[in-house]
Amino acid sequence: MEVYEKKTRLLPSSGPHTEGIRNYGAIDALHELRTQGFELEPFGVVRRTIRFSPKFRNVLHGPAYYLFMRGREDYTVDQMLYARAKQNGVKFHFGRTHDPLNADIVATGPPRDQFNILGAGYTFTEEGSHLEPDTVYALLDNGTAPGGYLVITPGIRFHSVYSVSWRELRFEKLLAMTEAAFEIPWIRAILGTSRWVSKINGRAYFVRDPIESAERRGSLLVGEAGGFQDAIAGFGFRYAVLTGALAARAIMDGQDYRGLLKGKFGDEFQRASDFRGWLNRATNEDFDKLVASMGSEITLEEYLRQRGSRAL
Repeated sequence: MEVYEKKTRLLPSSGPHTEGIRNYGAIDALHELRTQGFELEPFGVVRRTIRFSPKFRNVLHGPAYYLFMRGREDYTVDQMLYARAKQNGVKFHFGRTHDPLNADIVATGPPRDQFNILGAGYTFTEEGSHLEPDTVYALLDNGTAPGGYLVITPGIRFHSVYSVSWRELRFEKLLAMTEAAFEIPWIRAILGTSRWVSKINGRAYFVRDPIESAERRGSLLVGEAGGFQDAIAGFGFRYAVLTGALAARAIMDGQDYRGLLKGKFGDEFQRASDFRGWLNRATNEDFDKLVASMGSEITLEEYLRQRGSRAL
């Protein structure tokens, strides 16, 4: 197997950051990935998710996210998967382009001119901050992340704070909105005396029915190259792993790729896209009602019973 990568080195396009895998499905997300051969262990598990809207606050208790690091270091998921692939005989060609229509599997990430989700923020040092290793914070506020949210996630040696938006797709504008939120007292308290490490600039791409267009002239599209993305919260790692594994199985076993995708995902992309429509129209008053409806504290099991496929 040969992989062509136009970048000259292995690094996530958005820059080093903490990657979260949402554990909001019918089965445990880590177990689901392991069934497809993904055996890497997360460095941490989020057991407290603290959500804010402009006027309300909720604490979600339970293993809501598995955490992995992205970046250049040996302990990041990028480098560990790269090392395993080389051990298994995969040949990598960096700084080389290849016609996607002549490839068996296309994993080019979001189309550069078609992204419809944007993330903007920073990584900051663990030293001087007051972020607990098992806690994530999120803010639903259109003044900070139009149609989306600001999130603060723990990492190894550095943490991440960034806004994800579906309505503001200009990086400098969204970054300025994110920076303004750093003066909110509870965010300021978490950041403490930490220092900025690097910028986060992430683009993402989703479509309502990525399964329908998952094949293009014999090439199988995986991850965001095919629009496989979480339209509700913008977490694409799970889909990248699962679609990559299913594409490999389709080729090796001679199975129908779209049939495998339909069997795995059903209509979850359409349902997520429908809820995304509501989120895009939501006002701050709507976000207040959403967070207030959860009460001051709730368990993950209770939350999923209440929200179902509309979990955010």
